[in-house]
Amino acid sequence: MSVTGGLAARTAARELARQRRRHTVRHVLARSVLYVLAAGASVLCAAPFLWGVVTAFRSYPGDAGVGAHVRLLLRSTPFPVFVANTLLAGALVTAVTLLLALPAAYALTRRRWGGAVGRALAVLALVPSALLMPPLSWTAGALGPGDSVWTLVLVQPTITVPVAVLLLGGFLRAAPADIEEQALVDGHSRLAAFLRVVVPQLAPAIAAVAVLAFTLAAGDFVYARALAPAHPTVAAGIPTRLAHGGAPLWRSLQLGVVLVAVPLAVAADLVLGRIIAASAGTADRTKA
Repeated sequence: MSVTGGLAARTAARELARQRRRHTVRHVLARSVLYVLAAGASVLCAAPFLWGVVTAFRSYPGDAGVGAHVRLLLRSTPFPVFVANTLLAGALVTAVTLLLALPAAYALTRRRWGGAVGRALAVLALVPSALLMPPLSWTAGALGPGDSVWTLVLVQPTITVPVAVLLLGGFLRAAPADIEEQALVDGHSRLAAFLRVVVPQLAPAIAAVAVLAFTLAAGDFVYARALAPAHPTVAAGIPTRLAHGGAPLWRSLQLGVVLVAVPLAVAADLVLGRIIAASAGTADRTKA
């Protein structure tokens, strides 16, 4: 019996070690595949920007240097005006997006019919900008802003608001409704409960949506080129002024894009980092 028992114990130990090795191999393979996919997605997303940086600052035989391309950019285009138009339109579109998306997301999340309307907004967010441009151009012409930055403020929320509503709706569904209901029981109106209870809970989400809305507005080419050609943003102004096929012009074009994209990327990274830190701290306090 002792021999049989020892053999069974050794067999069980070998089987347990074999299962542990299998688990370790599966875990390593799963993590490796995850890291490979993450690295591939990062390279795919960063490739256009990296190509622009290399194109802007790489030295070529007989090339005049980066300084000459900066002078060409400033001399051939009103680059500071493009930047000012981009910042103004992006800030105004972001403000309009938050003013419209916050109450819309709240209403859709707290009402039973919000699911159907949310699916409609998801479909609207997938509609290409070129298909919406004719009716929006007629609307802008009827309302009278003309060829100005205000036209972009009027039409670009059609891009940003559906996306913002979907994102804010996801955050609202994850936020507990007990505190809001307690505020209603204490005598606050629905609007007061929304402003004093719901909005503070959504501060990280609002900041993230603001960064996304500004990025979408600043990167829009179709509306900015078609509806406000006299007041172009960076995304519409630099390509139309410099995209003529010549290598020096392409160097200046990429240089202009990099000069705008790098500060925005750094600012977005700082903001999103603080948002993630604040969200983690809030979650820890909630668990505690």
